[in-house]
Amino acid sequence: MDRFVAMKVFARVVESHSFVKAAESLQMAAPQVSRIVQALEAHLGARLLNRTTRSISVTDDGEAYYQRCIRVLAEVDEMEAELTHAKLSPKGRLKVNLPSLVAKMLIIPALPDFFERYPDIEIEMGLSDRQVDIVEEGVDCVIRTGELDDSGLVARRIGNMRRITCASPAYLEKYGEPKTIADLREHIGVNYISSNTGRPRSWDYMVGGVVETVDMRGMIAVNDVDAYLCCGLHGLGLLKTAIFAVGQYIERGELREVLSDYCSPLRPISIMYARNRHLPRKVRVFADWVAELCAREPLMQTPSKALASVGARAA
Repeated sequence: MDRFVAMKVFARVVESHSFVKAAESLQMAAPQVSRIVQALEAHLGARLLNRTTRSISVTDDGEAYYQRCIRVLAEVDEMEAELTHAKLSPKGRLKVNLPSLVAKMLIIPALPDFFERYPDIEIEMGLSDRQVDIVEEGVDCVIRTGELDDSGLVARRIGNMRRITCASPAYLEKYGEPKTIADLREHIGVNYISSNTGRPRSWDYMVGGVVETVDMRGMIAVNDVDAYLCCGLHGLGLLKTAIFAVGQYIERGELREVLSDYCSPLRPISIMYARNRHLPRKVRVFADWVAELCAREPLMQTPSKALASVGARAA
């Protein structure tokens, strides 16, 4: 007995409530369908169906077995789709988690291009900086910034974020411009609360080849990127953030870069997904698309490209 065929036949009988209708839909003879179900019951040692001359009904054991059958059959169908039609046109829901800044400034504006290429993929996007348990939360892939711990996930670096320190003209007029890292002790910053630690993030700079961290004094701390930028634009403190997040404001003169002689370590950006020999096609094409998107954005790559890009736009 082919157990896979038997499961398919049994499920069809349950769904159609008839051996005859199941046989018609499967293009089989009704006696053959009946024999297959009987053989399945004998193999399992359990009655799956109650039969009368007029109707059939599912037993408790049959209902439990049916629920398992449809899950197995659906999984097989999905696997076959991944290996056949999905190679040409990947489809399905893709659950992604990524930082709000990356989503709003980079990914979302480019999504029309992605959906034009892959119209059968639907994206469910969660915006968060916190560490997500991919398996437990049913997430297909995550995009993260910064150095990664050994999570057991596949991590593919797709770019680097250069961060700068900047402030509004109103702030600089009131408090002056810091010229050195030591000057930051006399200034206030807008603090950003890490979703992982619950504490304000320190500011880091390369000084003589060594990373020096500064804990900024501030009047306000936020945990949302839009609120963070809004605070800086309204003169509530210095900002330290990715250059691609503030480039447009620097071009318009709404923010000015300070401490340009003190660079910060590049912050890597990576896409991560579960270690799986049969990576779903929808995850693979999304990862490739994000990597391509970052490669086209100078502000996500090297410092020299980032500076050249901002300079060219401002000129």
